[in-house]
Amino acid sequence: MNRKNLLQHIRDFFAPQKKEELQDEVIVKFLRILEDVRAEDMSCDEMFNRLDEFVEQEVESHDAEKLMPLVREHLDMCSHCEEEYEALLDVLENTK
Repeated sequence: MNRKNLLQHIRDFFAPQKKEELQDEVIVKFLRILEDVRAEDMSCDEMFNRLDEFVEQEVESHDAEKLMPLVREHLDMCSHCEEEYEALLDVLENTK
């Protein structure tokens, strides 16, 4: 989705709640803040600190993706962390 379509989507989302028109620069600032927060929230180091819990939730048949969505998102984007996840999952599944 390009920036123009994304801005329109955000306007449409807020339109029923407020009739005021959102300015493009406000929306762009909002998107930048979200990008910064998301980037800061899950580095590889932090993901490794949470990986054990994530894998344990999956092995115990809990919905780990709903409980820890940023971990799942990071794994989807980072092949190195995905490899660590797969190895840990394999170990835990084969020891139970």
